[in-house]
Amino acid sequence: MPTKNPFMSRAKLYAEGGEDNFTEGLRNITGPKRIFQARIEPVVINKRIFEKQLQTYSVDNLRGVKREIYQYRPFTKKGQPYGVYFSQENLLQETTWLFYEVQKHFDDPRDPELIYTDLLMVVFWSNLARAYFEHIVESEFFKLNSMNVLKKSFAFCKEDDQAAGLLENLTLAYAFRNLSEIAGNSGIPSGNPFDYQWIARFYLMKKIKELDSVAMDYIGDTRWYDGMEKLVHKFFEDEAKHSYHFFAETGIDFLKSIPVYLEVGDAMPVFETTIKSSPRTLEDVMRETKPENRKFFREILSLVEYSFELSVNLSHDVGLAIEKGENEVLFELFPQTFTHSMVATFTDIVCIPEETLNRLRNNEDDALIERLIKAGFEGDSEGRLTLILTHKISWKRWNEVLDILKSIAGFNTKKQ
Repeated sequence: MPTKNPFMSRAKLYAEGGEDNFTEGLRNITGPKRIFQARIEPVVINKRIFEKQLQTYSVDNLRGVKREIYQYRPFTKKGQPYGVYFSQENLLQETTWLFYEVQKHFDDPRDPELIYTDLLMVVFWSNLARAYFEHIVESEFFKLNSMNVLKKSFAFCKEDDQAAGLLENLTLAYAFRNLSEIAGNSGIPSGNPFDYQWIARFYLMKKIKELDSVAMDYIGDTRWYDGMEKLVHKFFEDEAKHSYHFFAETGIDFLKSIPVYLEVGDAMPVFETTIKSSPRTLEDVMRETKPENRKFFREILSLVEYSFELSVNLSHDVGLAIEKGENEVLFELFPQTFTHSMVATFTDIVCIPEETLNRLRNNEDDALIERLIKAGFEGDSEGRLTLILTHKISWKRWNEVLDILKSIAGFNTKKQ
């Protein structure tokens, strides 16, 4: 059976009256290509595309050009598909411009294609954060209209010059207030030698300067709420209703559930899903994991701390593998952004790979496999056994799972 995608848009339910058909949007080949920003792909941008960008665009013909990288299409406006639409051409131009700027101000010894890929993700997530703020404002309009408090529509923010200018400033301020979120979702490294949270800050500061924006006036909490109040005052015709305060920083959709589309025109899509560097540290993997399930990951990782034989392989796909000896994978841990398991899509999972199951069968440890199945592990089409982690797992069941994993790892355990 198809697994429900927890990142599906709730706003599409209001806009279209049905469930968000994510798979159809993902497979679309005629219109804008839907890309899913929560998925990790350890992919570096194609070298030919990278070289073509540098050949086509120089520092001079990119400087000072205002590019419309994204367009937010409201869910309350009928007759058009809802979501954030990125222009592939402008996205790449913006990344190329940032690449030239970064070369002048930072020293990164890595391959240029890898730097370009990481900068592409900074540009993507920074502008997605800006678009998300527009969604927050529209969600507030929708709520107030539903309560018959307000008659104006979200289109007012675009039609009124003062409101549109204030909205643009606040979108940049919102992105700036969420630098850590941008850096975290980009899957980019922090610390030496190249701290990309500072790169995200550098990009947004350049963007603010380029647009002659006063977004920095709304960065601190007090000024941020002042800016929110200014925007809310634009909503109402009656001064008496100014007592309403707009403080929400979350819309009907979450940041990762907004439908995101890539408009490529006549060009070939640069990527099918959002390109994103794979996690490089344990902290990156833990950040991708749901907070309530991190305790399970830590329990398993504690096995490695008490063993001289076990090790963690962080280059293993997009999660991590617990290995014994030389590349002998015992079991794998994947955070919720892992999408390649049909049994457990977009959930935190523990996997027993097929090679481990074969070793257990060869060692006549079939009883361990039976215990895994009784503990809730399910088989998938690739021959693995997968356990979906959830905070609802009882401690008795979790201790049983941990005991089995210890047995697979070679610890002396005894079934109680």
